Amino acid sequence: MQNRLSMNGLMSSKFLRHALVVAVATMALGLDRAQTQEPYGYNEAEHMLSLSTVELKDQLMFGLRVAFPEQEAFVDQVIQKVDQGVLSRAMVNVVYVWAKKRKPKIPFPYFEYVLRLLADDRGVVFD
Repeated sequence: MQNRLSMNGLMSSKFLRHALVVAVATMALGLDRAQTQEPYGYNEAEHMLSLSTVELKDQLMFGLRVAFPEQEAFVDQVIQKVDQGVLSRAMVNVVYVWAKKRKPKIPFPYFEYVLRLLADDRGVVFD
């Protein structure tokens, strides 16, 4: 009986070791797959700059569904700040993509709010 218990204990420790090795290998393969599925990595905004074929004004006006003159005035200020080099196009693109994912039907309020916060952190003030 004693041999049988020690044999089961040995078998279970081998099994646990084997299961642990399989789990670690599976996790490692899973991480590789997750990284290859992300085409842009975590610097998506920089990659988007090389793909930019649309004027920034068109991107913001149509993509954010600008509907009011106040919204258009804000977009014009953003474009002016990007042209002056005060704001980076990459930051504007990141906020643009985030706002569209956050609320696809009405992205502008999210875009404006977050861009104002980020710009304020950098000392950029909008009228």
